[in-house]
Amino acid sequence: MFTGFPAFQAHMQRSLPQWSAQVQQALRLIALNGIRDPITQAPVPATTLSVSGGNYRESLVHNGCLSRHRAVLLVLQALLDAGQIPPAEQLELYCPEAITRFAALLRQLFPHVLGSEYLPDLADPQRQHFPHQDLCDLTLPDGSVDVVLCNELFEHLYDLPAALAEISRILRPGGWLVSTCPFAYNRADTIVKARHRPGATPGVAAEAELLMEPEFHGDPVHPEQGSLVYQIPAWDLLDQARSAGLSDPAIHWIAAPSYGVLGQEIPAVMVLVARR
Repeated sequence: MFTGFPAFQAHMQRSLPQWSAQVQQALRLIALNGIRDPITQAPVPATTLSVSGGNYRESLVHNGCLSRHRAVLLVLQALLDAGQIPPAEQLELYCPEAITRFAALLRQLFPHVLGSEYLPDLADPQRQHFPHQDLCDLTLPDGSVDVVLCNELFEHLYDLPAALAEISRILRPGGWLVSTCPFAYNRADTIVKARHRPGATPGVAAEAELLMEPEFHGDPVHPEQGSLVYQIPAWDLLDQARSAGLSDPAIHWIAAPSYGVLGQEIPAVMVLVARR
């Protein structure tokens, strides 16, 4: 667990030469032994894992879960085991995704999951199946959920500080934010790729102030167009979380080959964890 860039820099200087070997060793262990499910502890044979390319953070797929999904579930399970969140059958969890296989898995694991998608077009037919929420301007009541779980979303938000403030607002006192995003772990300041113009349509590159070549990531709701990247968060994300009212934000280094948690060039997945 790292609460700032200097501590991580010291860790990186010590461990960087071993990262490549650690990744390869983790792959050998996974191929030999398979993995375990982070929640049920059920064994998962290596032959059932899907691997595509060398980005293991976005691969090692089983039952709709990628490596980074399992890192988030490990953090969630640790909070459950420590009694820091209500038991699974009582837990009220908000996840701003609803259409994905991971969202379906969450609904199986936890009875009280609220999922949503960003569907700003009132005529979008998918609104008939999935609720619309804008994480930068949520309609959920104050103090209404125990956990907010965000997967690969912060980079696409047109106003990340506003979203963090909204997350803080809807969390109950003692509630938790657990999140992954592409993370610039080797720098202090966020990489800003585009800025939202007042009155512009969020996510539309033609209306944004582009500071770099526009970058798009996959969008499960509208895969044909992708989702514009506004920023790649770095260690100043922790300061933004504090300013939003979240306490003790930290980046957790989750390295767990036995659970199929592995990064790309690093032997871990980095997860933001903060408390209300």
